[in-house]
Amino acid sequence: MPKSKEVIFNRRASPFVILLAALAACQKPAALPSGLFPENAAGGWRRTTVREMAVSDAPDPVPRTSVERLAVATYEGPGKLEARVYALSSPEVGLDLAQRWRPSADTVFFYRGRYFVVVKWQQAERKALEAFVRQLEEALGPPPNARNS
Repeated sequence: MPKSKEVIFNRRASPFVILLAALAACQKPAALPSGLFPENAAGGWRRTTVREMAVSDAPDPVPRTSVERLAVATYEGPGKLEARVYALSSPEVGLDLAQRWRPSADTVFFYRGRYFVVVKWQQAERKALEAFVRQLEEALGPPPNARNS
């Protein structure tokens, strides 16, 4: 008799499990702030491309299961640069990435809450690059520690 109750429970639970799985699959990817990659950015940069990239194609060592969305833009102006913004599953993932990231030449990285950003450049003017990064930081919101103040 206990076996039949177990079977009935599994049959009743199955539609519920299927419904939960369907709802999880329908979840929208994390939203990116509007105006994240403007056509003309601070420092004299002009956007040449902007695209969504499959998380599986991410060129950086990020935990794929924690990335909900990846947007990439390239700019020209006082040099060339590529900016990659990872929308993450949690701010803790961003903090962990920032703490473990290995610096490399002609690259800057930072995190803002659920976003982790990598900017790589070629022959860029320092002041123009600083202006671009500052604008990108502002578009993503205040630093995590400033939100609690």
